[in-house]
Amino acid sequence: MSRRLLLRTIPLFALFSILVVGSACAAQIWSGRTFSFSKSGGANPALPANQDRITPLVWITRGNTQGIYNAYSEVAYSSFYSPAGTEWATGDAVNYSSLSFSPWELWNGSFPPLMVGVNAVVHLIDEDIYIDIRFDSWASGLLGGGGFSYHRASEPATPTRSTTWGRVKTLYR
Repeated sequence: MSRRLLLRTIPLFALFSILVVGSACAAQIWSGRTFSFSKSGGANPALPANQDRITPLVWITRGNTQGIYNAYSEVAYSSFYSPAGTEWATGDAVNYSSLSFSPWELWNGSFPPLMVGVNAVVHLIDEDIYIDIRFDSWASGLLGGGGFSYHRASEPATPTRSTTWGRVKTLYR
C-alpha cells in the first residue's frame, strides 16, 4: 500500500470510528408511551411488585416513610443521595441538555408533595437515559405508609413523532 493511499484511508477510518462509537454512547430520551406505577401505603418495598424496575440497574420504590430509593443498589432511603444512580430536573426529556439536574431531595425542595403534578425528568446516570416522569400522588405521615404513584415514559420516542409532556398531559386530563 502506498504511503499516499494510507494517509487517505486513516482519516476516513477515524471518522467512521467516531461516528460508530459516538452513536453507541449517545443519550437515550424516553418521552414516548407512558407507564403508570403506584405503591400502596404499607406495601412491602422489597417485593418486585412494589418496585418500578425501570432498567436492570434502577428499581424505584419507597419504604413506609421518607423518600424514594433505588432498590437495586439501596436497602432504604438515604437523604440527599437516594435514589442512587439518578438525578432529577423539572422540564421535558427532549430538552435534557438545557436542564439543571440535582439529587431527588434537592429537586423537590425536601418536600415531596410539592412535586405532585410537576413535569419532570429523571436521568438514569449509568445508562444515560432521560425519562419524562410526573408524580400523581405522594402519601405523607404515618397514615400514608409510603404510598406514591407516577406516570413515566416507558420507551424511547420514535424519531418520526414528537412526544412531549404537553401531549402526554392531555391523555390524563
